[in-house]
Amino acid sequence: MIHTLDSHTKTLNLIVPGDIISTNAAALRKQIFAILESDVIAKANWETLQLDLRAANMIDSMGLNLLVSIIKLARTRQSKITALIANQNVQRALCFTRLNTEMELIAA
Repeated sequence: MIHTLDSHTKTLNLIVPGDIISTNAAALRKQIFAILESDVIAKANWETLQLDLRAANMIDSMGLNLLVSIIKLARTRQSKITALIANQNVQRALCFTRLNTEMELIAA
């Protein structure tokens, strides 16, 4: 899991390396929450969490649950959430489950 913190735009970027499905959701959850709860990131002054989902071709129910938990954590910081999306299936899943109302979807 790659992450970058842009202090100029106050954006924390998390790059998800591929699909978010039941076979990898638990591992991704550990990696993402380790980053989000680390001292450096927790103390940093970021206002936007950008999820880079461009490598994802599929998100199943476990992946959607993971996204919900990430959104909830970011909301505790009053942070805006955006998602970079390259695949129409991913975009459809997020719109069908109305997660697009919880974060801004950006076609990339």
